[in-house]
Amino acid sequence: MNFANLVLFSLIIINLFLGIIIFLKNKKNFSNIYLSIFILNICGWGFSIAMMTITNKIIWPRFAFWFVSAAFILFTLFLKNYIKKVVKFSNLLNYAVYLFIVMGTFFWLISFTKFIIYDITVSNKSIYFTGVSLVLGRFYNYLVVYYILNFLFILYLMIYGYRSTKLAIQRQQMKYFFIGIMLFSFMAFITNLILPRFGIFNFNNLGPAFSVIMVGFIYYAISQYRLMDIRLIVARTLVFGLIVLLLVSLYSVLSVIIASFFESLIGFRSNILVGLVMSILIAAGYQPLRRIIERSTDKFLYKKTYDPDKLLSQISEVTSSILDLKNLLASIAKTLGEAFHFQKVGIVLLDKDSKLEILHKDGFKAGVAEQLIAFPDVVKILQQELKQTPGILVIDEMVTQFENGEFQPVNPVLLKALHDNDIALIIPLFVQENLIGVLALGNKKSGDTYNNQDINTLKIIGGQAGIAIENARLYDELKDFNVKLEEEVRRKTAELRKANANLKQLDKAKSEFISIASHQLRTPLTVIKGYISMMKEGSFGPVPDQIMQNLDKVYLSNERLIGLVENLLDISRIESGRQEFIWSKVDAVAKAKEIVETLKNNAEQKGLKLILVKPEGNIPMIVADDAKLHEVMMNFIDNSIKYTKEGKIEVILRANPKGMVTFCVKDTGIGVSKDIQEKLFQKFTRGKDSFRIHTEGVGLGLYVAKMLIDAHKGKIWVDSDGEGKGSQFCFSVPIAGPGNVKVEEKAPVLTK
Repeated sequence: MNFANLVLFSLIIINLFLGIIIFLKNKKNFSNIYLSIFILNICGWGFSIAMMTITNKIIWPRFAFWFVSAAFILFTLFLKNYIKKVVKFSNLLNYAVYLFIVMGTFFWLISFTKFIIYDITVSNKSIYFTGVSLVLGRFYNYLVVYYILNFLFILYLMIYGYRSTKLAIQRQQMKYFFIGIMLFSFMAFITNLILPRFGIFNFNNLGPAFSVIMVGFIYYAISQYRLMDIRLIVARTLVFGLIVLLLVSLYSVLSVIIASFFESLIGFRSNILVGLVMSILIAAGYQPLRRIIERSTDKFLYKKTYDPDKLLSQISEVTSSILDLKNLLASIAKTLGEAFHFQKVGIVLLDKDSKLEILHKDGFKAGVAEQLIAFPDVVKILQQELKQTPGILVIDEMVTQFENGEFQPVNPVLLKALHDNDIALIIPLFVQENLIGVLALGNKKSGDTYNNQDINTLKIIGGQAGIAIENARLYDELKDFNVKLEEEVRRKTAELRKANANLKQLDKAKSEFISIASHQLRTPLTVIKGYISMMKEGSFGPVPDQIMQNLDKVYLSNERLIGLVENLLDISRIESGRQEFIWSKVDAVAKAKEIVETLKNNAEQKGLKLILVKPEGNIPMIVADDAKLHEVMMNFIDNSIKYTKEGKIEVILRANPKGMVTFCVKDTGIGVSKDIQEKLFQKFTRGKDSFRIHTEGVGLGLYVAKMLIDAHKGKIWVDSDGEGKGSQFCFSVPIAGPGNVKVEEKAPVLTK
């Protein structure tokens, strides 16, 4: 096998791999199918040329023309399918296509007959080019005319399609792709069709070899303009192909040199020794050669690019460190701009009314962005489009697919408006599957399109940006809420202060009124009490029994009224801070005995047992106001007598909790419901059935008692299992008193 065939087989491998990848990428797309089979036929043509020089059999040149005729048919079908998606074909163009397909089919069918290749002869062999000559058949000239006419028709279709399309991406794809095809076809025409007509067959191997030009332009179109979406695969294929070419070339040259060296050294040629040396050299040089080629191809295919990992790291840093929404959006746009070098960028978010609001824009002409977001039902259209086409919306591709009849957008007018204003990508911003806005990117300044790597990277960035933007919006809302809350608190505080001042004024006026009214009432009540007492004692003469009974009733009513007035005076004095306390050491046990003895007669009149339970242990003296403590104890025991129909009343004293003395009155009376217990010590509050048993009370006694115990820094409460189950009223006061009070020394009270 000579050097030319080694190179040819290497190129066949590259073309074969590319054809398979294009087919597998989209098996249902006729453009992919026609192009991949076309490339496979080019591979078959090259293989046939190589086999012709190796075997010198006539079957292989006939196979070569069979593959070439099929390639013309397939390329014509590819162009028709590819270009008709851009512009509508006229009937004349359709007829012309069918005519060339029919003609090509005719020559394809007679490729194995003597009408094309009559015979094959062997001439002098060369290490570089073919050493065979072909005897041409009678239809060969007609075949050449067909190839030339079909070539000119293909050239016309490509120019027609290029001029007709309005999509920049498709124009760029067609330009580089078709230039490669035309250069390859033109050179192959000369070496494999024109020169053989004049009997020159030594350059037949160059025709298939020139397919590397076509492959190179296809690679460039793929890498720069996302043609058929296989950029990364193409880059690796190119690396592999170049390595194979270089290794084959080096192998061919070095094998000749090494063989000559050993032949001169040992006197004979050793293929085994040459193969061993070449294997060692190839194994040692493969990895360095691969690294050199990869760096070169990466520089060619990925020039002016970025590091995706580094970009994602930068975006993560931005989104995690900035909470201010405007700064966040500006930083995201700036970081993306440095990576992709786009012409314009816009970030629009949905507001509370589900309307789009422009938060950041750069590169747009005045009013353009505003017109786009003001498009009728733009939010609804956007949501439906994202549901129909999940992920990033690539505007150029959507327009191409729409014009090719492969895709129906939700609103073609809006899609065209986006395309006409050079919007390349619409990146949705989602938070938990809820759309919060979009990031719109313009075309790249270099004219390159966004490749798969760009799209995949931007998908990740879109997710990060959506969460960060939502957090920033919540942070802004929280700041606004805090400002509003501070203003509202400040306003309400001012209102409360004013209201409190008014309430204090009213409370002061109320207390003064109650104090004045109580003082004014107490004097006549005292006089009434005095005169009734004198009348009952007979100071004004004998009083009949019937009148005496009525005087008793008047006397009791007057006493209740005096008690009410005293309670009102106590409340007025305590609330206004004018209540005076005389602190002294008080014997709580003696005080309890005194009150029990005083009220025992009242209890017995109702058939009740009033018992002072003997304390457990010693009850220490306490610092308290003797009169006020007497008033509270009297109130507790008197209430128990009033609200107990039968049974007994126990008065209990104990020296706990620690540092305090507790006084309790436990009865078998009407009890207190749970809902009333919490309110019982409030002003004008009484038990549920207390009005039926004791109608004269107004609900001030326990309120006054609580205020007096609070002044002693004590605690007051009631325990009851509910209505009809009795109750226990208690208070605890500190043994040492409320603290910081002047204690008056009194003579001890003598008790029996």
